[in-house]
Amino acid sequence: MKIDDRSDLNGVSPSGAKGAAGVEGAARQEAGRKADRTGSDRAELSGLAGKISRAAGQEADERVSNVERLRLEVANGVYQPNPSDISRGIVEDAIASAAAAGGSRQK
Repeated sequence: MKIDDRSDLNGVSPSGAKGAAGVEGAARQEAGRKADRTGSDRAELSGLAGKISRAAGQEADERVSNVERLRLEVANGVYQPNPSDISRGIVEDAIASAAAAGGSRQK
């Protein structure tokens, strides 16, 4: 059994290295230096992680408002779903599930 110790920072590429690994390595080294100076644990998100987090938050806000709008339409008896959109969604979901399960082979 092989154990991959990812906490070993000796193999981190220098900060001038190209690509995501170099950027990530430099961030780890800098975070390590900061932790040594302050004596407390700390975690920082990269710029990309922050953007992803903000986008997910915006999607969640949009989803909440959409669900609330639909809830009010149903409560007021004015919700009229489109049968064509529903059937299309069911078929697309079934195709995606089959492809993900490896069932996309033709007979």
